[in-house]
Amino acid sequence: MARYSKEQRRRAAELYERYEHSAADVIRELGYPSKEALRMWHRDWLEERRTGIPSSRGEHYSRYTDGQRRAAVEHYLTHGRRLSRTIRQMGYPSREVLAAWIDELAPGERAVKRGPVADGVRRMAVARLVAGGVTSRQVAAEVGVEASVVRNRVASTAARAGTGGRSSDTRQAGEEE
Repeated sequence: MARYSKEQRRRAAELYERYEHSAADVIRELGYPSKEALRMWHRDWLEERRTGIPSSRGEHYSRYTDGQRRAAVEHYLTHGRRLSRTIRQMGYPSREVLAAWIDELAPGERAVKRGPVADGVRRMAVARLVAGGVTSRQVAAEVGVEASVVRNRVASTAARAGTGGRSSDTRQAGEEE
């Protein structure tokens, strides 16, 4: 269903009046609306002129109150910042709607999933971790990735290489395989 602004509806109603109630001429000129919609808009326009009270036709009513929106965002922020947990607990809304509310009511607070990490960055993080003296969290913070990315990469490369924790791509210079 097409939605038209109040200005578009007002213009169509004025043309309908000017063209002596010829819906076909208005529709031909504007390309919209249907005859029934034009007559309804014209009635609303006449009523608005008579009473001075604007028509509420076409206004968007929110499904959720401001209080419900704030409660959902507050739950998200205080219960681990998980969209799915908040939706399950509150019983509403969808992931996309909740994400939009968080961005609107608490800008910058939403935990955004990061895309895939470049292989070179992962290798650098693994090499730094395997070299020792730092934790996976420290390395992850240095290169800007999640700690699980570093731990998973160390485990998978070690398993493939059969080195018991030191993968072939993290050996130091001069070391033989």
